[in-house]
Amino acid sequence: MPVLPAQHPDFCEVSAYNIDHLNLEIKEYVHKTTQAKHFHITTSHKENVFLVAFRTMPMDSTGVAHILEHTALCGSRRYPVRDPFFMMLRRSLNTFMNAFTSGDWTAYPFASQNRKDYFNLLSIYLDAAFFSRLDPLDFAQEGHRLEFKDASDMHSPLEYKGVVFNEMKGAMSSTNSQLADLIGRYLFPSNTYHYNSGGDPAHIPDLSYDALKEFYATHYHPSNAVFFTYGDIPVYELQHQMQTQVLHEFTSAQPALKVPPEKRYHAPIEVIENYGIEANDDTADKTFIALSWLLGDSTDPLQRLEAHLLSQALLANSSSPLLQLLENFSYAKAPLSLSGLDDSQKEMVFSCGVEGSNPEHT
Repeated sequence: MPVLPAQHPDFCEVSAYNIDHLNLEIKEYVHKTTQAKHFHITTSHKENVFLVAFRTMPMDSTGVAHILEHTALCGSRRYPVRDPFFMMLRRSLNTFMNAFTSGDWTAYPFASQNRKDYFNLLSIYLDAAFFSRLDPLDFAQEGHRLEFKDASDMHSPLEYKGVVFNEMKGAMSSTNSQLADLIGRYLFPSNTYHYNSGGDPAHIPDLSYDALKEFYATHYHPSNAVFFTYGDIPVYELQHQMQTQVLHEFTSAQPALKVPPEKRYHAPIEVIENYGIEANDDTADKTFIALSWLLGDSTDPLQRLEAHLLSQALLANSSSPLLQLLENFSYAKAPLSLSGLDDSQKEMVFSCGVEGSNPEHT
């Protein structure tokens, strides 16, 4: 059997290091033409994993990144069938298949222990990510559309429907979700975290099909992509599939998309907002009181370690000083469930407070 090269000629190695106690070798590569990054973890484990992620930075709350994540998996150039993703969920030997949208990235991961199944899924995922059909009917199905309340009665009222629209109606019915959205809106007044990346049901119907396609064209380019692979399949074979199925069709790199640092307030601000309750419900003990701080860069290991250490010291358990104070606070029912450090964004956020209180106790 011929010996494969260490890597594909269209990629160059950037860095390499070992984690001996885990028996892993990690290498970073970059695609010469598009500047797409590829991180590979070599191991003897039979579980092989693939993930492609894009930096997605919506500048509105229409849920464009979330709706695109759904719509991209509804058929592609090479697989122009309805929902190849869900077909493979039922038919493949995968141990994991999914897709995720976060505040500033969208990722498509899968895993399989069967080599043939792995490359079948790899072909579907690569084609879905880079050559999705984005059919208008799929957009209506996954995003938003109008339907008669009673499908058999054309005189019944029209209602908005859609997979993401309905999903976010459920998600945003939670008071904690609304509070988290509110904190992000005021701590990040100018960059992508100001907006609801999953989509605000009040704004999802504002998204047009053309805006979805434009977002796809600007964000789902290899220059804005990162590939992660893990397992015992040789790097050359993986990169050969990336090159022949996708990357050879892109002839140049695009400017890298980056989230800019958020500007700071000169002084603390106070925000008072309302949320909906049942019409016959009492408003007593329904107030949430939160304090939030915008901290340092989450990619700085020292700042991140310090923030986690401080958060744990203050809130780890009932003997921690801040949590003990909040649990015994006589003007509220419980500590705020959002209390603690959020390091899922470019800049970290620390929040604390109480719930089940009243406005006069702020």
